Amino acid sequence: MIKNIVVFFLFTVALVGAQVPRVVLPPPGPSRYYIHVVNGLSKLGLLVHCQSKDDDLGYHRLLNHGDDYQWNFKVNFWGTTLYWCKLETPHAYVSFESFWPETQHLWLRDRCKHGTVGTCIWTAKDDGIYLRNFLANVDELIHKWIYKR
Repeated sequence: MIKNIVVFFLFTVALVGAQVPRVVLPPPGPSRYYIHVVNGLSKLGLLVHCQSKDDDLGYHRLLNHGDDYQWNFKVNFWGTTLYWCKLETPHAYVSFESFWPETQHLWLRDRCKHGTVGTCIWTAKDDGIYLRNFLANVDELIHKWIYKR
Protein backbone atom coordinates (compact mmCIF):
# COMPACT_ATOMS: atom_id res chain seq x y z
CA MET A 1 0.00 0.00 0.00
CA ILE A 2 2.73 2.50 0.98
CA LYS A 3 4.71 1.49 -2.10
CA ASN A 4 1.70 2.41 -4.29
CA ILE A 5 1.34 5.78 -2.54
CA VAL A 6 5.06 6.56 -3.03
CA VAL A 7 4.90 5.60 -6.71
CA PHE A 8 1.75 7.69 -7.18
CA PHE A 9 3.40 10.66 -5.42
CA LEU A 10 6.57 10.43 -7.54
CA PHE A 11 4.49 10.10 -10.69
CA THR A 12 2.44 13.20 -9.74
CA VAL A 13 5.58 15.24 -8.97
CA ALA A 14 7.13 14.21 -12.29
CA LEU A 15 3.95 15.06 -14.19
CA VAL A 16 3.53 18.46 -12.55
CA GLY A 17 7.23 19.27 -12.97
CA ALA A 18 7.05 18.47 -16.67
CA GLN A 19 4.19 20.96 -17.13
CA VAL A 20 5.82 23.92 -15.41
CA PRO A 21 6.79 26.41 -18.12
CA ARG A 22 10.44 27.31 -18.25
CA VAL A 23 11.23 31.01 -18.12
CA VAL A 24 13.81 31.98 -20.71
CA LEU A 25 15.59 35.19 -19.81
CA PRO A 26 17.30 37.32 -22.43
CA PRO A 27 21.09 37.45 -22.32
CA PRO A 28 22.40 40.24 -20.11
CA GLY A 29 22.82 43.56 -21.86
CA PRO A 30 25.83 45.83 -21.64
CA SER A 31 26.38 47.38 -18.22
CA ARG A 32 26.92 50.86 -19.68
CA TYR A 33 25.21 52.52 -22.63
CA TYR A 34 26.47 55.37 -24.80
CA ILE A 35 23.80 57.41 -26.60
CA HIS A 36 24.70 59.69 -29.52
CA VAL A 37 22.54 62.23 -31.33
CA VAL A 38 24.17 63.28 -34.59
CA ASN A 39 23.32 66.14 -36.95
CA GLY A 40 23.11 64.51 -40.37
CA LEU A 41 21.05 67.32 -41.90
CA SER A 42 22.23 68.70 -45.22
CA LYS A 43 21.65 72.38 -44.40
CA LEU A 44 20.05 73.19 -41.05
CA GLY A 45 21.28 73.26 -37.49
CA LEU A 46 19.63 71.03 -34.90
CA LEU A 47 18.41 71.75 -31.36
CA VAL A 48 18.56 68.69 -29.09
CA HIS A 49 16.92 68.30 -25.68
CA CYS A 50 17.19 64.90 -23.96
CA GLN A 51 16.18 63.83 -20.49
CA SER A 52 15.11 61.04 -18.18
CA LYS A 53 12.71 61.13 -15.27
CA ASP A 54 15.60 62.09 -12.99
CA ASP A 55 18.10 63.77 -15.28
CA ASP A 56 17.49 66.70 -17.63
CA LEU A 57 20.52 66.83 -19.93
CA GLY A 58 19.72 70.35 -21.15
CA TYR A 59 19.53 71.94 -24.61
CA HIS A 60 22.34 71.49 -27.11
CA ARG A 61 22.78 73.13 -30.52
CA LEU A 62 24.37 70.99 -33.20
CA LEU A 63 25.05 73.62 -35.83
CA ASN A 64 27.12 71.69 -38.36
CA HIS A 65 26.69 68.47 -40.29
CA GLY A 66 28.39 65.71 -38.27
CA ASP A 67 28.14 67.45 -34.87
CA ASP A 68 27.49 64.88 -32.14
CA TYR A 69 25.93 65.21 -28.69
CA GLN A 70 26.45 62.19 -26.45
CA TRP A 71 26.04 60.91 -22.92
CA ASN A 72 26.46 57.61 -21.14
CA PHE A 73 24.87 55.89 -18.16
CA LYS A 74 24.39 52.60 -16.38
CA VAL A 75 20.95 51.03 -16.35
CA ASN A 76 19.44 51.39 -12.87
CA PHE A 77 19.07 48.46 -10.47
CA TRP A 78 15.41 47.92 -11.39
CA GLY A 79 16.10 47.98 -15.15
CA THR A 80 13.69 50.87 -15.71
CA THR A 81 16.06 53.48 -17.16
CA LEU A 82 14.29 55.55 -19.84
CA TYR A 83 15.56 58.52 -21.87
CA TRP A 84 13.69 60.56 -24.44
CA CYS A 85 14.70 63.38 -26.77
CA LYS A 86 13.14 66.20 -28.70
CA LEU A 87 14.98 67.23 -31.85
CA GLU A 88 14.02 70.46 -33.55
CA THR A 89 14.90 72.44 -36.66
CA PRO A 90 13.39 75.79 -37.67
CA HIS A 91 10.77 73.93 -39.74
CA ALA A 92 10.19 70.57 -38.02
CA TYR A 93 10.49 68.59 -34.80
CA VAL A 94 10.18 65.07 -33.42
CA SER A 95 10.03 63.60 -29.90
CA PHE A 96 10.97 60.00 -29.22
CA GLU A 97 12.35 57.59 -26.65
CA SER A 98 16.08 57.27 -27.21
CA PHE A 99 16.59 54.46 -24.68
CA TRP A 100 14.13 52.18 -22.91
CA PRO A 101 14.27 49.01 -20.85
CA GLU A 102 13.79 45.71 -22.63
CA THR A 103 12.91 42.53 -20.80
CA GLN A 104 11.31 40.29 -23.42
CA HIS A 105 11.94 41.87 -26.81
CA LEU A 106 15.49 42.86 -27.70
CA TRP A 107 14.81 45.23 -30.59
CA LEU A 108 16.79 48.18 -29.24
CA ARG A 109 19.52 46.08 -27.63
CA ASP A 110 20.11 44.23 -30.90
CA ARG A 111 20.59 47.50 -32.77
CA CYS A 112 22.69 49.24 -30.12
CA LYS A 113 25.10 46.42 -29.34
CA HIS A 114 28.52 47.26 -30.70
CA GLY A 115 30.78 44.47 -29.53
CA THR A 116 30.32 44.30 -25.77
CA VAL A 117 29.37 47.98 -25.49
CA GLY A 118 25.86 49.42 -25.76
CA THR A 119 26.04 52.26 -28.28
CA CYS A 120 22.88 53.83 -29.71
CA ILE A 121 23.48 56.31 -32.53
CA TRP A 122 20.46 58.41 -33.49
CA THR A 123 21.05 60.54 -36.61
CA ALA A 124 18.81 63.39 -37.72
CA LYS A 125 18.63 63.36 -41.52
CA ASP A 126 16.54 65.41 -43.93
CA ASP A 127 13.68 62.86 -44.05
CA GLY A 128 13.66 61.78 -40.38
CA ILE A 129 15.50 60.22 -37.47
CA TYR A 130 17.60 57.11 -38.05
CA LEU A 131 18.98 54.54 -35.62
CA ARG A 132 22.23 52.79 -36.46
CA ASN A 133 21.80 49.02 -36.68
CA PHE A 134 25.27 47.69 -35.98
CA LEU A 135 24.38 44.06 -36.75
CA ALA A 136 23.08 44.92 -40.24
CA ASN A 137 25.57 47.79 -40.71
CA VAL A 138 22.82 50.22 -41.84
CA ASP A 139 20.95 53.27 -40.58
CA GLU A 140 17.22 52.53 -40.20
CA LEU A 141 14.55 55.22 -40.52
CA ILE A 142 12.61 55.13 -37.23
CA HIS A 143 10.80 58.50 -36.95
CA LYS A 144 9.58 60.99 -39.56
CA TRP A 145 9.77 64.73 -38.93
CA ILE A 146 6.59 66.54 -37.85
CA TYR A 147 6.46 69.77 -39.84
CA LYS A 148 5.51 73.05 -38.17
CA ARG A 149 2.84 75.26 -39.67
